Amino acid sequence: MENNDKQIELKFQRFFTVNFPKVKNFAQMLLKSESDAEDVAQDVFCKLWLQPELWLNNEELDNYIFIMTRNIVLNIFKHQQVEQEYQAEVIEKTFLYELTEKEEILNNVYYKEMLLIIQLTLEKMPKRRRLIFELSRFRGLSHKEIADKLDVSIRTIEHQVYLALIELKKVLLFFIFFSNIFK
Repeated sequence: MENNDKQIELKFQRFFTVNFPKVKNFAQMLLKSESDAEDVAQDVFCKLWLQPELWLNNEELDNYIFIMTRNIVLNIFKHQQVEQEYQAEVIEKTFLYELTEKEEILNNVYYKEMLLIIQLTLEKMPKRRRLIFELSRFRGLSHKEIADKLDVSIRTIEHQVYLALIELKKVLLFFIFFSNIFK
């Protein structure tokens, strides 16, 4: 029995050695991250290890392995989307407070009107600045993550976020000023 287990283990090692690079490269192409691709590839082979009937007598599993990889990547994307939607909702609600800095101002201004003004201001910004700002404030990405994603320097990201905040604060202060005049 022990000899048979050793043969199965050796066969899996050969199978792993031949197929792991292909799976990892495919996952990296989809995910754009080597470490995430490595995790996905490990997950694929862990699942395959638990199903020896699939790989023991079948050398041509490329399609099956790539479909497994694709499905794991799609699950990662779905999870990220749910996470981002939740973060966007939380960040959007706290963003107004961050911009105004005083709770009493929020009590005097209608949330939906202020949100509309923010959205209109963002739409009037240059596309790149708006994208950077939304990735930073609404999607919760770090400046480094955004810089890597857009292939620009972190300093550029910081500057664009700064300019967007200045523009938003000007508009909001103007709005708050006039809303207080007409009370």
